[in-house]
Amino acid sequence: MKKNEAKSILNVPEKNKEELILDKWDEKLNDYNNYVKEYLMQYKKSLKGNSVSLSKYPYLKVKSESLSKKLNKGIKKELLTKKQLTKVFKIRKKIENACCN
Repeated sequence: MKKNEAKSILNVPEKNKEELILDKWDEKLNDYNNYVKEYLMQYKKSLKGNSVSLSKYPYLKVKSESLSKKLNKGIKKELLTKKQLTKVFKIRKKIENACCN
């Protein structure tokens, strides 16, 4: 977070701070969902022998680890709402279903 952003958050009423925090997690969940879509698309292509999709694996792995680490940290600290937690588990279920079927 930049210094200017930190100052602007400090001047925001408490209710709006909570909304900003929830928005932050919503953005992370959107990033995670988009990542999963990309991963599944590349996964399916790689199963068909697409070498370009196979070459994207290292990038996807790093991104996966980063997103998972952030989300797990938020879950552990109980920063996500029930709705957000449900979304995380639905997204994870997509990967399980695609890879195990």
